[in-house]
Amino acid sequence: MYIRVTKVKRGDGKIDEYLRLVESYWNQGSPRHRVICNLGRKELLAPHVDTLVRILKGEEPSPKASSASAVGAWDWGVMLVARHLSQELGLTRILDDRLKDHEVTDRALALVANRLCEPTSEHGMARWLETDFVCDRFGERWLPEWRDDAERLRSRRPRVRVKDRQLRQWYGTLDKLVVHKRDVEKELFLRLRNLFALKVDLVFYDLTSTYFEGSGPAGLAKHGHSRDGKPRNRQILVGVVMIDGWPIAHHVFEGNKRDSTTVESVLKDIQERFGLQRVVFVGDRGMVTLDNVELLRSQEQGYLVGLNRRRRPEILRYLQRATGPWLQCPAGVTASEKAEVPKTRVQEVASDKSDVRVFVVHSDERLAYEQGEREKAMGAGARRTGSARTARGQREAEGAGKDRRCGQPAVNSQSWIALLQLGTEGRQVSLLRASNQLGTGKSSRGQVPNSNGGERHLPDTSSRGLQGTQ
Repeated sequence: MYIRVTKVKRGDGKIDEYLRLVESYWNQGSPRHRVICNLGRKELLAPHVDTLVRILKGEEPSPKASSASAVGAWDWGVMLVARHLSQELGLTRILDDRLKDHEVTDRALALVANRLCEPTSEHGMARWLETDFVCDRFGERWLPEWRDDAERLRSRRPRVRVKDRQLRQWYGTLDKLVVHKRDVEKELFLRLRNLFALKVDLVFYDLTSTYFEGSGPAGLAKHGHSRDGKPRNRQILVGVVMIDGWPIAHHVFEGNKRDSTTVESVLKDIQERFGLQRVVFVGDRGMVTLDNVELLRSQEQGYLVGLNRRRRPEILRYLQRATGPWLQCPAGVTASEKAEVPKTRVQEVASDKSDVRVFVVHSDERLAYEQGEREKAMGAGARRTGSARTARGQREAEGAGKDRRCGQPAVNSQSWIALLQLGTEGRQVSLLRASNQLGTGKSSRGQVPNSNGGERHLPDTSSRGLQGTQ
């Protein structure tokens, strides 16, 4: 790297000189240069140029040179890219028009930039503000506001290290954004459709869940099927609608909802808010129910959905018909990054319905996943069976020669069976005790012999009780 002097002529004829940090590199066998950063006016930096060059090279500054030192270095590239994209997509203008507050818009952009580079919570953003130069549109930087340790330890929330004022700013930004969620998503979709010529006839929809360590938002956070393996935590469902690789809308549902029950409201929103009347709906097996399929067919919508193999006898017939050549599918982004790229093959088979096409897919990745889950379940079952056998053996060894019901020495070595006899006369109940020889057990009606030789009387049972038993 070296410093280059650039001359710029002003309107009044005067020439200003600026210093730029330039890097040399090779590109296809020839040298190239690129500007790393603009350092500033030459006349202002002239006394410090030599020292600045030595610092950039990692050398110690000369003792005779004027004092100059690097006080800090922060990452700025993420915010530059995020702000440029926001302006090009029109998101900055959309938020300014809706929120009527440029400070809220700038904070929203900071939240987006954080999710792009180091996704974390609003509390964790303080650590990101230490390493990155995050500023508003006027260049004013946001600095983390840490709580004093003594104050933090005395408070009710000693684990919260950031001051409440800064946390409320980030949380308040989200609260103001969600009010205009529907309008912002619609305007941004219209902008994306014109800018990238989106193909709006194919709509992808999927759901995920996110859980809370606390109680979560009232009315939304509920117990349900956890994709995170946290069944004891309350959760919410988050659904995302994508078109041509771009997310255009998201939805939040109660945590106890089934995936399939969300399809109707999402489809209605696509038609009414975005004006998409004829689409091909793409969803996974969790979205497939007879009602959803009939809904799509009644509205003359196309659909591409996965079918559950369980409790569907027609699936076996389709698999048996897959005797033709397989077509190789291109690997996705995640699969292509693996050391050994898994293969996915597909072929079309004859359908039982004239207006429905059926494809059989063979996925190496899915095969490995299901085999792993099956082996895991079999291992867990084997461990439970072994534990049950061990516990049973211990009980049998400890209970040898004793009555297992009460822990007292048995009257005789013969096992006995309790029989409940329902009589029709007088609505009486008799309990007969029998040993290995059923005929040896004796008891009078309403009398129960016990292991100590005594008898216990059973009261009469009402007619309602008998009817309930029957």
